[in-house]
Amino acid sequence: MSTSSPEAVKKLLENMQTDLRSLSMECKKKFPPVKEAAESGIVKIKTIAARNTDILAALKENSSEVVQPFLMGCGTKEPKITQLCLAAIQRLMSHEVVSEAAAGNIINMLWQLMENGLEELKLLQTVLVLLTTNTVVHDEVLSKAIVLCFRLHFTKDNITNNTAAATVRQVVTVVFERMVAEDERFKGIVEQPPPVQGNTNRRSVSTLRPSAKDAYMLFQDLCQLVNADAPYWLVGMTEMTRTFGLELLESVLNDFPGVFLQHQEFSFLLKERVCPLVIKLFSPNIKFRQGSSSAASPAPVEKPYFPICMRLLRVVSVLIKHFYSLLVTECEIFLSLLVKFLDGEKPQWLRAVAVESVHRLCVQPHLLRSFCQSYDMKQHSTKVFRDIVNALGSFIQSLFIVPNAGNVAAVGVPLVIFFIYFFPLNSLKDVVSDVNDTADQKLFAEKKWLPNMLMIVGKGGSAYTSNFQTETSVHVLHLISLFPSLSQLRDAGQG
Repeated sequence: MSTSSPEAVKKLLENMQTDLRSLSMECKKKFPPVKEAAESGIVKIKTIAARNTDILAALKENSSEVVQPFLMGCGTKEPKITQLCLAAIQRLMSHEVVSEAAAGNIINMLWQLMENGLEELKLLQTVLVLLTTNTVVHDEVLSKAIVLCFRLHFTKDNITNNTAAATVRQVVTVVFERMVAEDERFKGIVEQPPPVQGNTNRRSVSTLRPSAKDAYMLFQDLCQLVNADAPYWLVGMTEMTRTFGLELLESVLNDFPGVFLQHQEFSFLLKERVCPLVIKLFSPNIKFRQGSSSAASPAPVEKPYFPICMRLLRVVSVLIKHFYSLLVTECEIFLSLLVKFLDGEKPQWLRAVAVESVHRLCVQPHLLRSFCQSYDMKQHSTKVFRDIVNALGSFIQSLFIVPNAGNVAAVGVPLVIFFIYFFPLNSLKDVVSDVNDTADQKLFAEKKWLPNMLMIVGKGGSAYTSNFQTETSVHVLHLISLFPSLSQLRDAGQG
Protein backbone atom coordinates (compact mmCIF):
# COMPACT_ATOMS: atom_id res chain seq x y z
CA MET A 1 0.00 0.00 0.00
CA SER A 2 1.36 3.39 -0.98
CA THR A 3 2.21 5.82 1.82
CA SER A 4 0.15 8.49 0.04
CA SER A 5 -3.02 6.44 -0.42
CA PRO A 6 -6.13 7.56 1.54
CA GLU A 7 -5.98 4.40 3.68
CA ALA A 8 -2.30 4.97 4.51
CA VAL A 9 -2.91 8.63 5.39
CA LYS A 10 -5.84 7.70 7.62
CA LYS A 11 -3.71 5.05 9.35
CA LEU A 12 -0.90 7.58 9.86
CA LEU A 13 -3.26 10.09 11.52
CA GLU A 14 -4.63 7.41 13.83
CA ASN A 15 -1.16 6.19 14.80
CA MET A 16 0.08 9.71 15.47
CA GLN A 17 -2.84 10.46 17.76
CA THR A 18 -2.32 7.13 19.54
CA ASP A 19 1.38 7.93 20.02
CA LEU A 20 0.56 11.38 21.42
CA ARG A 21 -2.01 9.94 23.82
CA SER A 22 0.52 7.35 25.02
CA LEU A 23 3.10 10.09 25.46
CA SER A 24 0.61 12.17 27.43
CA MET A 25 -0.13 9.25 29.75
CA GLU A 26 3.56 8.41 30.31
CA CYS A 27 4.42 12.03 31.17
CA LYS A 28 1.31 12.81 33.21
CA LYS A 29 3.00 12.86 36.61
CA LYS A 30 6.72 13.44 36.06
CA PHE A 31 6.76 15.71 32.96
CA PRO A 32 3.68 18.00 32.82
CA PRO A 33 5.10 20.25 30.03
CA VAL A 34 5.50 17.22 27.74
CA LYS A 35 1.95 16.10 28.60
CA GLU A 36 0.57 19.49 27.62
CA ALA A 37 2.58 19.52 24.37
CA ALA A 38 1.25 16.05 23.49
CA GLU A 39 -2.35 17.12 24.04
CA SER A 40 -1.79 20.25 21.94
CA GLY A 41 -0.32 18.01 19.25
CA ILE A 42 -3.50 15.92 19.11
CA VAL A 43 -5.56 19.07 18.55
CA LYS A 44 -3.10 20.23 15.87
CA ILE A 45 -3.36 16.98 13.93
CA LYS A 46 -7.15 16.98 14.05
CA THR A 47 -7.18 20.57 12.78
CA ILE A 48 -4.84 19.74 9.89
CA ALA A 49 -6.96 16.73 8.90
CA ALA A 50 -10.16 18.77 8.97
CA ARG A 51 -8.93 21.82 7.02
CA ASN A 52 -6.77 20.29 4.27
CA THR A 53 -7.43 18.01 1.34
CA ASP A 54 -3.71 17.23 0.85
CA ILE A 55 -3.06 16.10 4.40
CA LEU A 56 0.52 14.90 3.85
CA ALA A 57 1.59 18.25 2.38
CA ALA A 58 -0.06 20.07 5.29
CA LEU A 59 1.63 17.78 7.82
CA LYS A 60 5.00 18.43 6.21
CA GLU A 61 4.42 22.18 6.25
CA ASN A 62 3.61 22.03 9.98
CA SER A 63 6.03 19.21 10.82
CA SER A 64 8.15 21.35 13.15
CA GLU A 65 5.12 21.78 15.42
CA VAL A 66 3.87 18.23 14.96
CA VAL A 67 7.20 16.68 15.91
CA GLN A 68 7.86 18.99 18.88
CA PRO A 69 6.09 16.87 21.56
CA PHE A 70 8.18 13.86 20.54
CA LEU A 71 11.39 15.87 20.71
CA MET A 72 10.42 17.03 24.19
CA GLY A 73 9.73 13.40 25.12
CA CYS A 74 13.23 12.40 24.02
CA GLY A 75 14.55 15.23 26.18
CA THR A 76 13.21 13.50 29.29
CA LYS A 77 15.91 10.81 28.83
CA GLU A 78 13.51 8.19 30.14
CA PRO A 79 14.11 4.94 28.16
CA LYS A 80 10.45 4.00 27.72
CA ILE A 81 9.41 7.52 26.66
CA THR A 82 12.43 7.91 24.37
CA GLN A 83 11.68 4.65 22.57
CA LEU A 84 8.06 5.66 22.06
CA CYS A 85 9.05 9.05 20.66
CA LEU A 86 11.73 7.71 18.31
CA ALA A 87 9.26 5.18 16.89
CA ALA A 88 6.75 7.96 16.27
CA ILE A 89 9.38 10.14 14.59
CA GLN A 90 10.42 7.25 12.34
CA ARG A 91 6.79 6.82 11.30
CA LEU A 92 6.61 10.46 10.25
CA MET A 93 9.86 10.11 8.29
CA SER A 94 8.70 7.01 6.44
CA HIS A 95 5.70 8.99 5.15
CA GLU A 96 8.00 11.85 4.05
CA VAL A 97 6.18 14.47 6.09
CA VAL A 98 9.32 15.97 7.66
CA SER A 99 10.47 19.40 6.51
CA GLU A 100 14.06 20.61 6.36
CA ALA A 101 13.64 22.59 9.58
CA ALA A 102 12.05 19.64 11.39
CA ALA A 103 14.83 17.33 10.17
CA GLY A 104 17.42 19.71 11.62
CA ASN A 105 15.64 19.67 14.99
CA ILE A 106 15.49 15.88 14.91
CA ILE A 107 19.22 15.55 14.21
CA ASN A 108 20.01 17.96 17.06
CA MET A 109 17.89 15.85 19.40
CA LEU A 110 19.59 12.63 18.24
CA TRP A 111 22.97 14.25 18.85
CA GLN A 112 22.01 14.99 22.45
CA LEU A 113 20.90 11.41 22.98
CA MET A 114 24.17 10.17 21.47
CA GLU A 115 26.24 12.33 23.84
CA ASN A 116 24.27 10.91 26.77
CA GLY A 117 24.72 7.32 25.56
CA LEU A 118 20.99 6.67 25.23
CA GLU A 119 19.24 4.30 22.78
CA GLU A 120 22.27 4.10 20.50
CA LEU A 121 20.90 1.42 18.17
CA LYS A 122 17.59 3.26 17.88
CA LEU A 123 19.49 6.46 17.01
CA LEU A 124 21.28 4.73 14.15
CA GLN A 125 18.00 3.32 12.89
CA THR A 126 16.39 6.78 13.01
CA VAL A 127 19.24 8.44 11.11
CA LEU A 128 19.09 5.76 8.42
CA VAL A 129 15.32 6.12 8.00
CA LEU A 130 15.64 9.89 7.73
CA LEU A 131 18.38 9.81 5.09
CA THR A 132 16.98 6.96 2.99
CA THR A 133 13.35 8.11 2.82
CA ASN A 134 13.86 11.88 2.51
CA THR A 135 16.09 14.26 0.56
CA VAL A 136 15.54 17.28 2.82
CA VAL A 137 18.80 16.85 4.77
CA HIS A 138 21.79 18.69 3.28
CA ASP A 139 24.88 20.68 4.24
CA GLU A 140 25.68 20.99 7.95
CA VAL A 141 22.67 18.95 9.09
CA LEU A 142 23.74 16.04 6.90
CA SER A 143 27.33 16.26 8.10
CA LYS A 144 26.14 16.21 11.71
CA ALA A 145 24.08 13.07 11.04
CA ILE A 146 27.09 11.35 9.45
CA VAL A 147 29.40 12.37 12.31
CA LEU A 148 26.85 10.95 14.76
CA CYS A 149 27.11 7.56 13.03
CA PHE A 150 30.93 7.73 13.01
CA ARG A 151 30.99 8.56 16.71
CA LEU A 152 28.81 5.56 17.53
CA HIS A 153 31.09 3.35 15.43
CA PHE A 154 33.88 3.94 17.93
CA THR A 155 31.95 3.09 21.09
CA LYS A 156 33.05 0.23 23.31
CA ASP A 157 29.94 -1.87 22.71
CA ASN A 158 30.59 -4.36 19.90
CA ILE A 159 26.97 -4.53 18.75
CA THR A 160 26.70 -0.75 18.50
CA ASN A 161 30.13 -0.58 16.87
CA ASN A 162 29.24 -3.06 14.12
CA THR A 163 25.78 -1.62 13.55
CA ALA A 164 27.23 1.89 13.26
CA ALA A 165 29.87 0.68 10.76
CA ALA A 166 27.15 -0.79 8.56
CA THR A 167 25.10 2.41 8.92
CA VAL A 168 28.06 4.59 7.93
CA ARG A 169 28.65 2.50 4.80
CA GLN A 170 24.99 2.75 3.85
CA VAL A 171 24.82 6.49 4.52
CA VAL A 172 27.93 7.14 2.41
CA THR A 173 26.32 5.17 -0.41
CA VAL A 174 23.07 7.13 -0.03
CA VAL A 175 24.93 10.45 -0.32
CA PHE A 176 26.44 9.42 -3.66
CA GLU A 177 23.21 7.82 -4.90
CA ARG A 178 21.52 11.17 -4.33
CA MET A 179 24.14 12.82 -6.49
CA VAL A 180 23.62 10.27 -9.28
CA ALA A 181 19.86 10.84 -9.11
CA GLU A 182 20.43 14.59 -9.18
CA ASP A 183 22.59 14.24 -12.30
CA GLU A 184 19.83 12.22 -13.96
CA ARG A 185 17.27 14.94 -13.25
CA PHE A 186 19.48 17.59 -14.83
CA LYS A 187 20.68 15.39 -17.68
CA GLY A 188 20.93 17.34 -20.93
CA ILE A 189 20.80 20.73 -19.22
CA VAL A 190 23.94 22.74 -19.94
CA GLU A 191 24.85 25.14 -17.17
CA GLN A 192 27.45 27.90 -17.39
CA PRO A 193 29.71 27.55 -14.35
CA PRO A 194 30.58 30.76 -12.53
CA PRO A 195 34.18 31.99 -12.82
CA VAL A 196 36.41 30.62 -10.11
CA GLN A 197 39.49 32.35 -8.78
CA GLY A 198 42.47 30.60 -7.23
CA ASN A 199 43.44 26.95 -7.03
CA THR A 200 42.56 25.77 -3.55
CA ASN A 201 41.20 22.40 -2.54
CA ARG A 202 37.69 23.89 -2.22
CA ARG A 203 37.82 25.96 -5.37
CA SER A 204 35.05 24.15 -7.26
CA VAL A 205 32.39 23.60 -4.59
CA SER A 206 30.37 26.62 -5.73
CA THR A 207 29.82 25.04 -9.15
CA LEU A 208 28.12 21.95 -7.69
CA ARG A 209 24.44 21.29 -7.07
CA PRO A 210 23.30 20.52 -3.47
CA SER A 211 23.62 16.72 -3.51
CA ALA A 212 26.88 16.89 -5.49
CA LYS A 213 28.28 19.37 -2.99
CA ASP A 214 27.44 17.03 -0.11
CA ALA A 215 29.17 14.14 -1.88
CA TYR A 216 32.22 16.30 -2.67
CA MET A 217 32.61 17.50 0.92
CA LEU A 218 32.14 13.98 2.29
CA PHE A 219 34.72 12.41 -0.02
CA GLN A 220 37.19 15.23 0.62
CA ASP A 221 36.86 14.75 4.37
CA LEU A 222 37.32 10.99 4.09
CA CYS A 223 40.65 11.73 2.42
CA GLN A 224 41.48 14.21 5.17
CA LEU A 225 40.68 11.72 7.93
CA VAL A 226 42.64 8.86 6.34
CA ASN A 227 45.58 11.28 6.07
CA ALA A 228 45.19 12.05 9.82
CA ASP A 229 44.20 15.66 9.06
CA ALA A 230 41.27 17.65 10.47
CA PRO A 231 38.07 17.44 8.39
CA TYR A 232 36.55 20.54 6.78
CA TRP A 233 32.92 19.41 6.81
CA LEU A 234 32.55 16.49 9.23
CA VAL A 235 32.94 18.73 12.26
CA GLY A 236 32.89 16.88 15.57
CA MET A 237 34.80 13.77 14.51
CA THR A 238 36.76 12.50 17.50
CA GLU A 239 38.20 9.26 16.12
CA MET A 240 38.85 7.54 12.81
CA THR A 241 40.86 4.50 11.72
CA ARG A 242 42.73 4.37 8.43
CA THR A 243 41.49 0.88 7.69
CA PHE A 244 37.84 1.92 7.89
CA GLY A 245 38.51 5.11 5.94
CA LEU A 246 40.27 3.22 3.15
CA GLU A 247 37.36 0.77 2.95
CA LEU A 248 34.95 3.68 2.49
CA LEU A 249 37.17 5.28 -0.17
CA GLU A 250 37.42 1.99 -2.06
CA SER A 251 33.66 1.50 -1.89
CA VAL A 252 32.90 4.96 -3.30
CA LEU A 253 35.52 4.72 -6.07
CA ASN A 254 34.37 1.27 -7.09
CA ASP A 255 30.61 1.88 -6.95
CA PHE A 256 30.47 5.40 -8.43
CA PRO A 257 33.24 5.76 -11.03
CA GLY A 258 30.99 7.88 -13.25
CA VAL A 259 30.88 10.62 -10.64
CA PHE A 260 34.65 11.07 -10.84
CA LEU A 261 34.82 10.76 -14.61
CA GLN A 262 31.97 13.15 -15.39
CA HIS A 263 32.62 15.91 -12.85
CA GLN A 264 35.82 17.92 -13.07
CA GLU A 265 35.62 18.77 -9.37
CA PHE A 266 35.77 15.10 -8.42
CA SER A 267 38.54 14.39 -10.92
CA PHE A 268 40.48 17.11 -9.12
CA LEU A 269 40.01 15.24 -5.82
CA LEU A 270 41.35 12.05 -7.39
CA LYS A 271 44.50 13.72 -8.66
CA GLU A 272 45.19 16.07 -5.75
CA ARG A 273 43.98 14.06 -2.76
CA VAL A 274 43.60 10.35 -3.36
CA CYS A 275 46.75 9.64 -5.37
CA PRO A 276 49.18 11.56 -3.09
CA LEU A 277 47.52 9.92 -0.08
CA VAL A 278 48.01 6.42 -1.49
CA ILE A 279 51.66 7.09 -2.35
CA LYS A 280 52.29 8.51 1.13
CA LEU A 281 50.75 5.51 2.90
CA PHE A 282 52.74 3.11 0.73
CA SER A 283 56.01 4.64 1.95
CA PRO A 284 56.66 2.12 4.80
CA ASN A 285 56.10 -0.79 2.39
CA ILE A 286 58.59 0.64 -0.12
CA LYS A 287 61.41 1.24 2.38
CA PHE A 288 61.07 -1.93 4.45
CA ARG A 289 63.39 -4.88 3.79
CA GLN A 290 62.78 -8.31 5.27
CA GLY A 291 65.50 -9.18 7.79
CA SER A 292 67.25 -5.81 7.56
CA SER A 293 68.59 -4.29 10.76
CA SER A 294 67.18 -0.93 11.76
CA ALA A 295 70.29 -0.25 13.85
CA ALA A 296 72.26 0.58 10.73
CA SER A 297 69.90 3.46 10.02
CA PRO A 298 69.66 6.51 12.28
CA ALA A 299 65.88 6.60 11.70
CA PRO A 300 64.17 3.22 12.18
CA VAL A 301 62.01 2.17 9.22
CA GLU A 302 58.33 1.63 10.01
CA LYS A 303 57.21 -1.92 9.32
CA PRO A 304 54.41 -2.44 6.79
CA TYR A 305 51.04 -2.89 8.47
CA PHE A 306 49.13 -5.74 6.87
CA PRO A 307 45.52 -4.44 7.17
CA ILE A 308 46.42 -1.01 5.75
CA CYS A 309 48.56 -2.45 2.96
CA MET A 310 45.76 -4.80 1.91
CA ARG A 311 43.24 -1.99 1.68
CA LEU A 312 45.69 0.31 -0.08
CA LEU A 313 46.26 -2.27 -2.78
CA ARG A 314 42.52 -2.62 -3.24
CA VAL A 315 42.26 1.14 -3.71
CA VAL A 316 45.13 1.05 -6.22
CA SER A 317 43.42 -1.74 -8.16
CA VAL A 318 40.20 0.29 -8.34
CA LEU A 319 42.05 3.44 -9.40
CA ILE A 320 43.82 1.66 -12.25
CA LYS A 321 40.73 -0.29 -13.29
CA HIS A 322 38.29 2.63 -13.46
CA PHE A 323 40.41 5.77 -13.84
CA TYR A 324 43.43 4.75 -15.88
CA SER A 325 42.58 7.18 -18.70
CA LEU A 326 42.40 10.00 -16.18
CA LEU A 327 45.48 9.05 -14.14
CA VAL A 328 48.04 7.81 -16.68
CA THR A 329 51.02 9.35 -14.86
CA GLU A 330 49.80 8.33 -11.42
CA CYS A 331 49.10 4.77 -12.59
CA GLU A 332 52.69 4.51 -13.81
CA ILE A 333 53.78 5.20 -10.23
CA PHE A 334 51.32 2.68 -8.80
CA LEU A 335 52.41 -0.05 -11.21
CA SER A 336 56.06 0.62 -10.44
CA LEU A 337 55.26 0.27 -6.72
CA LEU A 338 53.57 -3.07 -7.34
CA VAL A 339 56.70 -4.28 -9.11
CA LYS A 340 58.83 -3.22 -6.12
CA PHE A 341 56.57 -5.15 -3.77
CA LEU A 342 57.46 -8.36 -5.63
CA ASP A 343 61.10 -7.92 -4.62
CA GLY A 344 62.62 -10.89 -2.80
CA GLU A 345 63.53 -8.76 0.22
CA LYS A 346 59.92 -7.88 0.94
CA PRO A 347 57.85 -9.88 3.48
CA GLN A 348 56.13 -12.92 2.01
CA TRP A 349 52.64 -11.61 2.69
CA LEU A 350 53.43 -8.29 0.97
CA ARG A 351 54.68 -10.12 -2.12
CA ALA A 352 51.56 -12.29 -2.09
CA VAL A 353 49.12 -9.37 -1.91
CA ALA A 354 51.08 -7.59 -4.65
CA VAL A 355 50.66 -10.65 -6.87
CA GLU A 356 46.94 -10.63 -6.13
CA SER A 357 46.71 -6.98 -7.18
CA VAL A 358 48.69 -7.55 -10.36
CA HIS A 359 46.39 -10.45 -11.15
CA ARG A 360 43.31 -8.20 -10.88
CA LEU A 361 44.82 -5.98 -13.54
CA CYS A 362 46.22 -8.64 -15.84
CA VAL A 363 42.86 -10.39 -16.29
CA GLN A 364 41.66 -7.23 -18.07
CA PRO A 365 43.13 -7.31 -21.61
CA HIS A 366 42.31 -3.67 -22.38
CA LEU A 367 44.44 -2.58 -19.45
CA LEU A 368 47.41 -4.63 -20.62
CA ARG A 369 47.13 -3.07 -24.04
CA SER A 370 46.98 0.39 -22.45
CA PHE A 371 50.07 -0.28 -20.35
CA CYS A 372 52.07 -1.17 -23.44
CA GLN A 373 50.79 1.74 -25.48
CA SER A 374 51.24 4.34 -22.74
CA TYR A 375 54.55 3.17 -21.29
CA ASP A 376 56.50 0.36 -23.00
CA MET A 377 56.04 1.63 -26.56
CA LYS A 378 57.16 5.16 -25.73
CA GLN A 379 60.86 5.92 -26.01
CA HIS A 380 61.46 7.79 -22.77
CA SER A 381 58.90 6.10 -20.54
CA THR A 382 59.12 3.40 -17.90
CA LYS A 383 58.79 -0.08 -19.41
CA VAL A 384 56.00 -1.00 -17.04
CA PHE A 385 54.77 -4.20 -18.66
CA ARG A 386 58.32 -5.48 -19.19
CA ASP A 387 59.09 -4.80 -15.52
CA ILE A 388 55.95 -6.62 -14.42
CA VAL A 389 56.87 -9.67 -16.50
CA ASN A 390 60.47 -9.65 -15.26
CA ALA A 391 59.37 -9.26 -11.64
CA LEU A 392 56.88 -12.11 -11.95
CA GLY A 393 59.53 -14.31 -13.56
CA SER A 394 62.00 -13.64 -10.72
CA PHE A 395 59.27 -14.09 -8.15
CA ILE A 396 58.16 -17.47 -9.53
CA GLN A 397 61.70 -18.79 -9.87
CA SER A 398 62.48 -17.76 -6.27
CA LEU A 399 59.71 -20.05 -5.03
CA PHE A 400 61.54 -23.12 -6.33
CA ILE A 401 65.04 -22.32 -5.11
CA VAL A 402 66.22 -24.95 -2.63
CA PRO A 403 69.33 -23.68 -0.75
CA ASN A 404 70.36 -27.09 0.67
CA ALA A 405 69.33 -30.39 -0.85
CA GLY A 406 68.90 -31.93 2.58
CA ASN A 407 66.97 -28.99 3.91
CA VAL A 408 63.31 -29.25 4.83
CA ALA A 409 62.70 -26.61 2.14
CA ALA A 410 63.28 -29.34 -0.46
CA VAL A 411 60.10 -30.98 0.76
CA GLY A 412 58.37 -27.66 1.43
CA VAL A 413 57.84 -26.61 -2.18
CA PRO A 414 56.00 -29.79 -3.29
CA LEU A 415 53.89 -29.66 -0.14
CA VAL A 416 52.99 -26.03 -0.76
CA ILE A 417 52.09 -26.83 -4.39
CA PHE A 418 49.94 -29.78 -3.29
CA PHE A 419 48.22 -27.62 -0.64
CA ILE A 420 47.50 -24.79 -3.07
CA TYR A 421 46.10 -26.88 -5.89
CA PHE A 422 43.95 -29.29 -3.95
CA PHE A 423 42.80 -27.21 -0.97
CA PRO A 424 39.77 -24.94 -1.63
CA LEU A 425 40.77 -21.27 -1.71
CA ASN A 426 38.89 -18.55 0.16
CA SER A 427 38.34 -15.22 -1.60
CA LEU A 428 40.68 -12.36 -0.72
CA LYS A 429 37.83 -10.21 0.57
CA ASP A 430 36.65 -12.89 2.99
CA VAL A 431 40.01 -13.46 4.66
CA VAL A 432 41.52 -9.97 4.67
CA SER A 433 39.94 -8.82 7.91
CA ASP A 434 41.03 -11.96 9.77
CA VAL A 435 44.64 -12.13 8.60
CA ASN A 436 46.66 -10.20 11.15
CA ASP A 437 49.24 -12.38 12.91
CA THR A 438 52.40 -13.66 11.26
CA ALA A 439 51.29 -17.28 10.98
CA ASP A 440 48.08 -16.31 9.21
CA GLN A 441 49.99 -14.01 6.88
CA LYS A 442 52.31 -16.82 5.80
CA LEU A 443 49.37 -19.13 5.22
CA PHE A 444 47.65 -16.40 3.23
CA ALA A 445 50.75 -15.99 1.04
CA GLU A 446 50.98 -19.72 0.36
CA LYS A 447 47.31 -19.91 -0.65
CA LYS A 448 47.43 -16.91 -2.96
CA TRP A 449 50.56 -16.52 -5.01
CA LEU A 450 50.96 -19.60 -7.24
CA PRO A 451 47.38 -19.85 -8.56
CA ASN A 452 47.49 -16.15 -9.36
CA MET A 453 50.81 -16.55 -11.12
CA LEU A 454 49.41 -19.19 -13.43
CA MET A 455 46.36 -17.09 -14.27
CA ILE A 456 48.38 -13.92 -14.85
CA VAL A 457 50.89 -15.64 -17.11
CA GLY A 458 48.15 -17.39 -19.05
CA LYS A 459 46.03 -14.26 -19.54
CA GLY A 460 48.87 -11.85 -20.21
CA GLY A 461 50.93 -14.11 -22.43
CA SER A 462 48.27 -15.70 -24.61
CA ALA A 463 46.32 -12.49 -25.21
CA TYR A 464 49.05 -10.10 -26.21
CA THR A 465 52.30 -11.80 -27.10
CA SER A 466 51.82 -10.88 -30.76
CA ASN A 467 51.40 -7.17 -29.95
CA PHE A 468 54.41 -6.68 -27.69
CA GLN A 469 57.97 -5.87 -28.55
CA THR A 470 60.25 -8.88 -29.08
CA GLU A 471 62.01 -8.60 -25.72
CA THR A 472 58.77 -8.57 -23.76
CA SER A 473 57.35 -11.46 -25.80
CA VAL A 474 60.34 -13.61 -24.91
CA HIS A 475 59.80 -12.92 -21.19
CA VAL A 476 56.13 -13.83 -21.40
CA LEU A 477 56.79 -17.04 -23.31
CA HIS A 478 59.51 -17.94 -20.82
CA LEU A 479 57.04 -17.53 -17.95
CA ILE A 480 54.44 -19.69 -19.66
CA SER A 481 57.01 -22.43 -20.29
CA LEU A 482 57.86 -22.61 -16.60
CA PHE A 483 54.50 -24.06 -15.61
CA PRO A 484 53.10 -26.73 -17.99
CA SER A 485 53.28 -29.46 -15.38
CA LEU A 486 51.75 -27.26 -12.67
CA SER A 487 48.87 -26.33 -14.97
CA GLN A 488 48.19 -30.01 -15.61
CA LEU A 489 48.36 -30.71 -11.89
CA ARG A 490 45.88 -27.92 -11.19
CA ASP A 491 43.48 -29.12 -13.90
CA ALA A 492 43.65 -32.68 -12.60
CA GLY A 493 42.90 -31.46 -9.07
CA GLN A 494 39.92 -29.42 -10.23
CA GLY A 495 38.58 -32.32 -12.24
